[in-house]
Amino acid sequence: MNVNYHSKQWALIYDQFNQGRYQKELAFYRAELKQCAGPVLEVACGNGMIFLELLQEGFDIYGFDISQEMLDSLFGKADALGQQEGRARVSRQNMVDFSYDLKFGGIYIPARSFLHLLSQEEQIQCLRNIYHHLREGGKFLLNFFNPSLHYLFANAGPAEQFEFIKGFTNPETGESVRLLCKQENDVVRQEQRILWRFSEGDRTHDVPMKLRWIYKEEFQLLLQLAGFKKWKVYGDFDRSEEVTAGSELIWVAERT
Repeated sequence: MNVNYHSKQWALIYDQFNQGRYQKELAFYRAELKQCAGPVLEVACGNGMIFLELLQEGFDIYGFDISQEMLDSLFGKADALGQQEGRARVSRQNMVDFSYDLKFGGIYIPARSFLHLLSQEEQIQCLRNIYHHLREGGKFLLNFFNPSLHYLFANAGPAEQFEFIKGFTNPETGESVRLLCKQENDVVRQEQRILWRFSEGDRTHDVPMKLRWIYKEEFQLLLQLAGFKKWKVYGDFDRSEEVTAGSELIWVAERT
């Protein structure tokens, strides 16, 4: 079963896991969304890492996620911040068939979450749904990694052993958590299969995850199929136009 972030283990350490990277994403999305007229929507808002920051700054923002564990974490953080409005503005939905009565001035998918859609049918349906929910002139923003063939082929075979990634602290117990993973890249299906292992004391918990990587030219075709005709792509959150293998791809598409 493809669990992805449907686990309490991920919800507990997700902020720590993304330290150092999410600030760049937050700064980019904040700057872009300030230029959008009307409410904005975060697709796959997770535990509110970016959503709650923007809500506190006064953005007219809504969000949704498929993982109840991540949403429970968001609600707990919102309550601690005195942001009870966060509960009313967040719902449990998925990227493929989410629905709102609103039209948004900006919709964004941070943290490479679009890659959790494993088929082109799901990808196209998601993008068409986003296009439908945008106002005319509205922006669609997202980021994901630019595939490095050297790295992907180097990890194409099944991994035999877990690799230590990083250590964290369980905020509920104060205990140390060791995060390990095994990864296999299917270069035919463009699919990463990852098994994350959370080790805490004498306990371990394994969480499988699948991602489908997307090439730059491929995503441009997906945008066209969804109805988009105008977009920009950057090689980093600093808006560098140089795109290299392994760099981040930052997309800004507009509904015209």
